[in-house]
Amino acid sequence: MEKIKSYSILLVSVVLLVFSLIFFMSARAFSDQGKYVEVKGLSEKIVKADTAIWSISFDDKSNDIDTLYTIIEKDTIAIQTFLKAKGFDDSEINIAPVNIYQDTYKDSLFRYNATTQLSVYTKKVDLVKSSSKDTLSLVKQGITMSQNSIVFEFSDINSVKPEMLAEAIKNAKDSATQFAQESGSHLGSVSRGNQGVFDITDKDPGSPEYKKIRVVSTLRFLLN
Repeated sequence: MEKIKSYSILLVSVVLLVFSLIFFMSARAFSDQGKYVEVKGLSEKIVKADTAIWSISFDDKSNDIDTLYTIIEKDTIAIQTFLKAKGFDDSEINIAPVNIYQDTYKDSLFRYNATTQLSVYTKKVDLVKSSSKDTLSLVKQGITMSQNSIVFEFSDINSVKPEMLAEAIKNAKDSATQFAQESGSHLGSVSRGNQGVFDITDKDPGSPEYKKIRVVSTLRFLLN
């Protein structure tokens, strides 16, 4: 009985020792992980948009539906002719369904009111910008434009992503290295990283066809 009791005490002691060692190693590892510096690295790049979406809407009014149809057709053809003369292809010009509103108010000037929208989706960015300045000729033809807007987009983000990420990481590492030197430590490996979100905005209001791409990467370096 005494042998069994001694064996049990020994077994418990061994188990406690093992758990103590595991706890000690875990605590040490946690302590090591606690010695780190977290830094951010910035990368910015100016690029030119590769796609333009030009939207043109016009309004027509009439008290006769057949007359309204004729006016809409005339104005649509006029805008298509203008766009083709500027150098856009039929495949780049799209016409949305006509939106017609019937005004039943007894004192309304026109019973039928229509809004028609055309859009140009193209890679000819410079042509869109130059052509959009000449839409006054459409006004001279009696076309009332309710919208004349352009959206420029940069779609090939993958072409600049590797270079920008490399720059952001380098800038982050440079900051971490400087911190380590000033604190009397040695920079270790990366223990955690977040590449960040690529943000695309207009470079400035006057040249929206140029975009500023910005990314901030966050890295955590161990310190030895």
